[in-house]
Amino acid sequence: HPARTVVIGDAADDAVAARHAGARAVLYTGGSHSRASLEEAGVPVVDTLREAVAEAQRLAA
Repeated sequence: HPARTVVIGDAADDAVAARHAGARAVLYTGGSHSRASLEEAGVPVVDTLREAVAEAQRLAA
């Protein structure tokens, strides 16, 4: 179900795609995009994949 789906990505486009599908997103700073550019997407931004999974679980609860 899209409302319980959370996309973990490393680009602002990932958040846009998730929103378009009715899902939520968490962005990870480990890719090639800066934290500042990721934060512009308006979704949680984290520094580790462990944090990304924890945030995704919180969002999906």
